[in-house]
Amino acid sequence: MDERAAKIAAMANSVVYDSEATRDYIDGAPHVKHASLRALYGSLVVGIYDRSLKHTATSEVPQVLDLGAGEGSATLPFLELGARVTAVDVSESMLAALKEKCTAYAGMLEAECRDVFDMLHHMRDTGRKFDVVVANSFLHHVPDYLALTRDAVAVLSPHGQFFSFQEPLWHDSLGPFARRFSNVAYLAWRVFKGDKLGGFKRRRRRSRGLYLEDCPEDNAEYHAVREGIDQNAMMDLFKESGLDYQMVRYFSTQSRLFQFIGSSLGMKNTFAIISGNTGKSGA
Repeated sequence: MDERAAKIAAMANSVVYDSEATRDYIDGAPHVKHASLRALYGSLVVGIYDRSLKHTATSEVPQVLDLGAGEGSATLPFLELGARVTAVDVSESMLAALKEKCTAYAGMLEAECRDVFDMLHHMRDTGRKFDVVVANSFLHHVPDYLALTRDAVAVLSPHGQFFSFQEPLWHDSLGPFARRFSNVAYLAWRVFKGDKLGGFKRRRRRSRGLYLEDCPEDNAEYHAVREGIDQNAMMDLFKESGLDYQMVRYFSTQSRLFQFIGSSLGMKNTFAIISGNTGKSGA
C-alpha cells in the first residue's frame, strides 16, 4: 500500500468534512437521506446483529468497530440494538455530530479521532477483536480499500463479520443505460448546489482520468477518479481469506425524484457486502 497516498487521503477527508461540510453531509448522502435506503441498511444491521448474538456469551454484548463513522447515522442502529461500538473517524467535526446524535448511548460508545489504518494496526498489535467491523460509505474514500479490508478482517473474532454499505459499483460493470442514468441523476442534483463551476471543472477533468494530488476533493473522493469500487476484487479477497460473503446490489443517488425512478426501474449502481463465517455466499 502507498502509505503516503493513504495519509494524504486522510488529511483531505479531515479538511473536506469540516464543520460546515458536516452540516451539508446528509443532503449528499443517499443512504442517510432516503428512507428506503435507511430501511435497507437497518434490515441488514438487524441480521448482522442477530448473527453476532448467537456467538456472544450471555454476559456480553457484540463489539462493533465502525470505521469512518462520520456523523453517526450508521453507528446509532448498532447502539440501539445493544452493541458496544468503537467509532473511528479522522474528522473531529463528524465525531462531534456523532456523539451528539448518540448521547443516549454514551456509556456504550467509544469515539476515536484517528486514522483508520493506525487504529486497525493498533487493534491488531494489541490483540483486540471485534464481532462486527463496519465500513459505511467509506471504502471509496480510501486509496487502497483492499488493504483496509484485509486489515479489518484481521481484527474480526472467530465468528466476526465485515460489513460494507453504500459503495459505488465498478463503473465498467454497469450497463450503458444505468451508467448514463446515474450520471444524469447526479447532475440533476448537483446543478442546484454551490461551487457549480468548480464542480463542473472537476467532473470534466475526472472524466478524462485526470487526478490532482493537491486537490482535497480528489483525495477525499477517490472513487471519482478510480471509477468506483471493484466488487469482484472484494469478493476474491474474501474467497482467498476463506470467508463467506453476501452481496446486495441496489440503486442510489442524491436526487429524491431520480432515486424513486431508478429504484422503480430496478437499476443497480451501488452495493453492500457482508463477509465472515456466515454460512452462505453469493452475489
